[in-house]
Amino acid sequence: MKPAKTTAQKMIKVDHAGENGAVNIYRAQSFVARFRNPSLRQELIDFQKHEEHHRKLFAEYLKKHNLRPCVSYHLCGLGGFFLGTATGLIGKKAVFATTYAVENVVLKHLIHQMDYLKGLDREAYQCVNEIVIDEQEHHDVAENQIDPNSILSRLLIRIVKLSTEAVIRFGMR
Repeated sequence: MKPAKTTAQKMIKVDHAGENGAVNIYRAQSFVARFRNPSLRQELIDFQKHEEHHRKLFAEYLKKHNLRPCVSYHLCGLGGFFLGTATGLIGKKAVFATTYAVENVVLKHLIHQMDYLKGLDREAYQCVNEIVIDEQEHHDVAENQIDPNSILSRLLIRIVKLSTEAVIRFGMR
């Protein structure tokens, strides 16, 4: 396997790592929801399945181009698991604030990528384009569940947004 040579390839590697983080956020939140918020569990499982599909799309692109995964792939997974566990334990408000914050950053990132990739790397563009609808759905569901006046939600959203942006910047370097 070889390192990414183009910006488009780097974008897909970072997206792949990010989807691994998202899978593990939902995996941990779903596990904790068994005990903490059983009514939330099925929705989290559905979101996790979406993210697993996204991760697979990016993995197929990497495999086809013989590219090694991003160095942050396992760190994103581990970080996602810890974030999902912590927010799952805090409760429903924290779960939705986390989803909203992550998806808010991710959607901006994906739209930027689509503008960049259009006409440059059709295959990478299609990978990114295919997941936007799911990510928008996650964002909108979460946005409708958060209390914008809650100090916990505002603080968690700020921390998660900054962390997500940092992971993307680190992966793209």
